[in-house]
Amino acid sequence: MSFTSSESLVRSRWGDVAVVSAAQFLGGLATFLVMVAQVLLLQQKGASGIEVSALVIAEALPLVVLGKLVGWLVDRVDSRVLLVVAGLGQALSCVALGFATERNAIIGGVLALSVCTAVTNPTRQALLPGLVVRDDLARASAIGQTAGSIGMMAGPALAGVLVGGVGPQWTSWVGAACFLATVATAFAIRTRRGGARSSVTATEPAGVATPQAPPAVPVRAWRLSDDALLRVCTWGLTGVMMAASAVNVVLVFFVMGTLQSSPEVYGVIDGMWMVGMLVGAWLVGLTVRAMTSDGALAGRAMIAAAAVCAAFVGVGAVHEAWWIVPCYLVGGVANAAINVLCATLLGRRVPAQARGAANAAVGMRVQAGALVGYVLGGVVLTVAAPRSVLLACGIVGLLVAVALLPRVMRAGHVDPARGDGEPVPAA
Repeated sequence: MSFTSSESLVRSRWGDVAVVSAAQFLGGLATFLVMVAQVLLLQQKGASGIEVSALVIAEALPLVVLGKLVGWLVDRVDSRVLLVVAGLGQALSCVALGFATERNAIIGGVLALSVCTAVTNPTRQALLPGLVVRDDLARASAIGQTAGSIGMMAGPALAGVLVGGVGPQWTSWVGAACFLATVATAFAIRTRRGGARSSVTATEPAGVATPQAPPAVPVRAWRLSDDALLRVCTWGLTGVMMAASAVNVVLVFFVMGTLQSSPEVYGVIDGMWMVGMLVGAWLVGLTVRAMTSDGALAGRAMIAAAAVCAAFVGVGAVHEAWWIVPCYLVGGVANAAINVLCATLLGRRVPAQARGAANAAVGMRVQAGALVGYVLGGVVLTVAAPRSVLLACGIVGLLVAVALLPRVMRAGHVDPARGDGEPVPAA
């Protein structure tokens, strides 16, 4: 089979987009369902904060350590094979977690689940740009982001209901069923990428010479460092993720300690971020036009990064818990804008055969930023008040985003079409 490319499509394959988005919903739902169930299980067993942190690190670490290997696999192995094998691995990991009772076994099961998730997510992300023409790329990215966000938003709520109703064991098995459903969607996606290239030629009549194709010119492997625009956007997204992860650690102490609010209020506030992301994904998908330059998209992403950090400053400044709600809604909208804009840039600027490596390269840096944020949030909280930490995260992130904006504008102005200097083919 051959690599798919949005430039070679006559019309977008919205049926495949719907199936991939359904898989993103089920994957996000199952991942958060199982993770929250394991956190609650550890809490019920009297686990310490360090043990819970180890669980979170086990979830994020494979995305960082295996990034390059996963990128290589996604670009060279049939996407259907990867989605089926990794999806079955996710389901088996959840079944094993259903029987796990000891801390080390739980962490090991989560680690195995995360290794498989590190394969499925970049595979779907690399597949999506090949399903639509260039003009529809932002819209398709918004649909995928929305589906994944709904799954991640529903997962924790469903986990709370199931753990309280049927227990952590059955909750993990429900997650396994969801992952098995993603395996079914892999067979429903008609478009495939990766694997060995195949060339289909028409049969020529006898005696008619077939023109010989020119010899292939070796092309150096794609690297993130070759594209200044994507590189700056990636580091900006990494900085935002670092700040957001630190805020996630601090928020519960700020809401329930500093502001003296209830767990129910904290739960509502925490969910507002995902609500904002649902709205933001659609807003950005509707506003990006085909003629919008890559430089303009990158500039919008940096402005959205600044808006996320400004929302954190607003959170740190409030004295009533409910005032965090509008701040989190704004932050969620801006977060979704960053995700859709960066996904659109990757689809536009990265060659089809390198999209797996590109998604893995970006993902491993962003997840590394998240890990650093989790650690910094916990460490700084031991020497500073929650309000001070929130304000510091917002102000530092805002300064970084503002500092990166001129670099993005310069990179987009020097070469508004492609980072490698080639013109972008028309859809």
